Amino acid sequence: MGTIVAKLLLPTVSSLAFVPTISIAAKRKFHMEAMIYFFTMFFIAMFHACEGPGLSFICIMGYDLLEYFSIYGTALSMWVSLIALGDFDEPKRSTVVMFGVLTIAVRIYQDRLGYGVYSGPIGTAVLMISVKWLTKMKEKKGLYPDKSVYTQQIGPGFCFGALALMLRFFFEEWDYTYVHSFYHCSLAMSFVLLLPKVNKKAGNGGDPAKMNWSTFCCCTC
Repeated sequence: MGTIVAKLLLPTVSSLAFVPTISIAAKRKFHMEAMIYFFTMFFIAMFHACEGPGLSFICIMGYDLLEYFSIYGTALSMWVSLIALGDFDEPKRSTVVMFGVLTIAVRIYQDRLGYGVYSGPIGTAVLMISVKWLTKMKEKKGLYPDKSVYTQQIGPGFCFGALALMLRFFFEEWDYTYVHSFYHCSLAMSFVLLLPKVNKKAGNGGDPAKMNWSTFCCCTC
């Protein structure tokens, strides 16, 4: 009996694979991404906890809402990870991220189980990154970004991402518990690999703004 319960709880426990992802993202100063990864982990854990035995009392929302936000968080995590990889400048980066936040929410509301839930954000992000990098290559007349980005981030990151999606859509009927749990782990690993080593746009905070009477008057009007 204990083995059966442990097996049923495995999808919930495996969502903790996002904990290292959150920690690494925060350490690299990708604070927005870390917050979204935490959001995803929380709703995935809650969704699967409501599926399993003995934990339904912790369900803070209806099952349908928990499913929606778990899928939404996953798709949004894919989006922000790829946008971070693209290294867009402000304000383009904020605009692009918000575009994903809004369109992904609408897309999942229409159909949360289709391939387009994930292929849409991934395809759009890859297209935008490709256009930017090809333009940079044309200007630079050489490879952009460095070769290490392709070998250490893009290659391994996309491999784990592809593995996660294959497990999610093609192999879950083998054994849902184990396959879906491994899907969580592969997904979390792909996010870690895709994130750049440091957030160049984070800055160092700079000096605090000085308050004078003219500034005070403008802010209070």
